[in-house]
Amino acid sequence: MKRISILLHIIFLPIYSKAQTSIKGKVMDAYHQVYLENVSLYLVQNKLNILSDSSGSFQFQKLTKGLPDTLLVSIMGYKKLHIPITDSRFQYILLQLDKPNALAEVKVKANVPMSEDFVNHKINFLDVVLNASSKADPLLAVQSTTAASPYNESASISFRGSNPQLTQIYVNDIPIPEPIKFTQMSSIGTFSLIPINTIKDLLIFPSNPPIELMNASTGVVQIQTNESFNKPSLELDVSLGQTGIYWTPWSKEKNGISFFGHHQFSPLLKFFNPSSLSNLPHFSESDWGMNAYFQTKNLWRLKLFSLFMNEKYASQFKHPSFEGIFDYQKNRHIQTINLSKLLEHAQWTFKFGLHESAQRDSTGNYAYQPKSLHLFCGIDLQLFPMEKWTIKLGYQWLQAKINYQIQKPFFNFDYRPQSPSILFSNNPSISQHELFLSSNYELAKQFRFGLGLKLIDSPQLNHFQITHQIHTRWYIRDSNTYTHVAWSKQIASLFTLEKDYIWVNSQQLSWDIIHEQELAKWGFSAYYKTEKSTINTGQAWGAEINYSLLQPKSKHEIGIGSHWSQLNDGNLIQNSPYQIPYFLRTQSQWKWKYFDLSISGILRSGNYFRPLISSTYSTEWQIYIPQFEPRANQSLSPYLRIDAMISKIIHQSERVSWITYLSIGNVLNRDNAKSINYSWDYQQAFQEYFQKRIIYIGFQLRW
Repeated sequence: MKRISILLHIIFLPIYSKAQTSIKGKVMDAYHQVYLENVSLYLVQNKLNILSDSSGSFQFQKLTKGLPDTLLVSIMGYKKLHIPITDSRFQYILLQLDKPNALAEVKVKANVPMSEDFVNHKINFLDVVLNASSKADPLLAVQSTTAASPYNESASISFRGSNPQLTQIYVNDIPIPEPIKFTQMSSIGTFSLIPINTIKDLLIFPSNPPIELMNASTGVVQIQTNESFNKPSLELDVSLGQTGIYWTPWSKEKNGISFFGHHQFSPLLKFFNPSSLSNLPHFSESDWGMNAYFQTKNLWRLKLFSLFMNEKYASQFKHPSFEGIFDYQKNRHIQTINLSKLLEHAQWTFKFGLHESAQRDSTGNYAYQPKSLHLFCGIDLQLFPMEKWTIKLGYQWLQAKINYQIQKPFFNFDYRPQSPSILFSNNPSISQHELFLSSNYELAKQFRFGLGLKLIDSPQLNHFQITHQIHTRWYIRDSNTYTHVAWSKQIASLFTLEKDYIWVNSQQLSWDIIHEQELAKWGFSAYYKTEKSTINTGQAWGAEINYSLLQPKSKHEIGIGSHWSQLNDGNLIQNSPYQIPYFLRTQSQWKWKYFDLSISGILRSGNYFRPLISSTYSTEWQIYIPQFEPRANQSLSPYLRIDAMISKIIHQSERVSWITYLSIGNVLNRDNAKSINYSWDYQQAFQEYFQKRIIYIGFQLRW
């Protein structure tokens, strides 16, 4: 095997104070775009030795002898390097393999999802925690990217004008149905099922998702859980609306196991925000689970993730025909297992996933009680025949079943408890088999090419379906600028109450161009796609522009986009609810001596709605019957929201630290219209609003 040069980017951020000097940095493999852990870093004069963590980060504190100093960097399989450290803030270091070592290279490749070669956006732990809009929630952080159509304030993600139900979430390549807590309706607390403490990386594919992922169609979020446990630790989280614990009782080298639990409650939060939460009588949520990673000396690897959850929620339901309480309860259980074996030029992986839930919600003459069970299993083989070539092939199976009973109004305009209703039940199911082959190859230093094929079989399909995908990436002039063009045809199953399980066929074409520098990055994206099902046909198109700037004590991002989408049900063509003609996102972070400040903002066009034509009184049913325009051709006033967060990290010792924070959502307390509602006789119209200003205070203790 050829001798391989690997560029390790080590970014040093010296922080000076009267008491001490500290150095922070990251270690990255630039070729594979992966952070390296367990890299040994030693300061000669200060006699300090540490290892980089799973995110490639390291930090030297209490430099009693100060700077300058010499840093020794070493990792097995690479040549050691001596780096003089003075006042430089950024240094780039070129290391070479000490000797040909195929297994060392395979270890690096096997730790990186194959799809990462063509990822649109990658989010790490700090991107989530320091985002004022995300509230430390991973899917809300995804929602704050320009590829997400910001049609509402929840973590239910619409990628580039598509139905949020078509956005798939994967944990360690295993599909997770219903990944959002229903308590998201309160716009408070964390919405994602997956706790931020367990997450290593999030990969975002708003278009042309990796074909090796099961049941993917328009867009996906690929989550990888932790693969490294540095030391036993305990984290406590206490705030106005939540208490939580994350405990790692045992860890050895990379192996470890963690337990977590959270409980959301409403009394304190309602006390401090009485007017903003007046429409929420109560809400609560409890979850607990486990995350573990084990690796043997002969390179067997096991990843486990378990989650149990109970939710209760109540809100004021307002309709011209009825006002009352909407009650919701849900229990669910998630289990994922990944077992892999690393060989000299390959890696085998077995995957198993389980999701089961029971739900009950009701208001007026409406009630819905579904029970669902999803089983997933798969086996794949990833090959590394050459330095620049990766192949992945495998088989996957998904079995989904829903047993539900529903009571719905006979007339969609009458929710009174005594009014006529329809009661029916069903137990639809679907079985889906997939065979896939995916290949990524670097044809030249400036050009990468990816090709994927998938064969899909299901009893609900009349015949086998073949889907395909092409990814290309060109590096222009240098490695700092590249363009990415992708095209795919994919098919996925989707559950709807109207038709039970349906199939959605999608075709997508996307183009991205990105330029990266040491302290700045800009990008432009454009796309077009179609989505066809037995219910309707949709098409979407648009563009996005992003720019980010990193300064010594601040970071700034801005994004501008336009997402257009239409739906055609065979009789009518109208704007999709997820169409956003224009939007502007901003995100800024400042680090000062006494506290850190994060501010995010969004300005977008208002939601579309169907105007009221007239209403007539029915003497038979003793209710007013409305008549609306067939098309949603009018929009509400523009949406503007600014969120802010002030935080402070206090290091009491090398093991103990505090993080205190004050978060203010909708700082301007702006009335952002969500929809139009009417009086009982439809003679008066009034707007319903998104969340008003919310004050949230809390702290985290880590030791």
